[in-house]
Amino acid sequence: MQPLIKNIAGIESICAEKENAQTAVVFLHGYGANMRDLFPLMDMLDNGSYSWFFPNGVLSLSSSYYEGRAWFSIDMEALDRAIRTGEFRDLANRIPAEFDDTIHQLDHFLTELSKKYSKIIIGGFSQGAMCCSHLAMKTNLPLSGLILLSGNMIAMDRFPASAKGLPFYQSHGTRDPILPLAGAKALEERLHSLNFQGRLSVFEGGHEIPMNVINEVKIFLETL
Repeated sequence: MQPLIKNIAGIESICAEKENAQTAVVFLHGYGANMRDLFPLMDMLDNGSYSWFFPNGVLSLSSSYYEGRAWFSIDMEALDRAIRTGEFRDLANRIPAEFDDTIHQLDHFLTELSKKYSKIIIGGFSQGAMCCSHLAMKTNLPLSGLILLSGNMIAMDRFPASAKGLPFYQSHGTRDPILPLAGAKALEERLHSLNFQGRLSVFEGGHEIPMNVINEVKIFLETL
């Protein structure tokens, strides 16, 4: 598959499309990264039957050295304080200013993919995972799986009272200084309450995607 950069529903994305593929896998990067950040996962996870999409965050954080992107803004002062003091940063009741617009744009992105693919698996790291947890509630999309890597509960009031539920895989590090493990556990609990089927895999580490998580994601994809 020859990767190309395309604009889909107004969002730039690396696209590696396999001819006759029925399933699209979409991965959303974290804050400050860009569409190239998770692209190497394709070679580690692909089984030859998927098309892959790695969208660019809708917000630009560009500097003269690096093209950073984000899905929504964060309170850097609060994050720095939490890292320094070790205090729990509870995002469950926080709704960033751009959050609803971002979810709306990503909904359009996935809707465009659904015109070609009968199944879509969505996943993300950190901020990307938090977006995916809300996209998974969309009943208009042919979603068949959810992958949440080092995410957290956010915008709790935006979750519906009921959902169709999906198989999911979730991972989080015990020493994550950016997003606390407690927030990941709260998200897992909410997903279970909405009939999602899966588990939180806890690993010894920080805000990262270790090799054992990649191996577990590959197994999860194979089950779908």
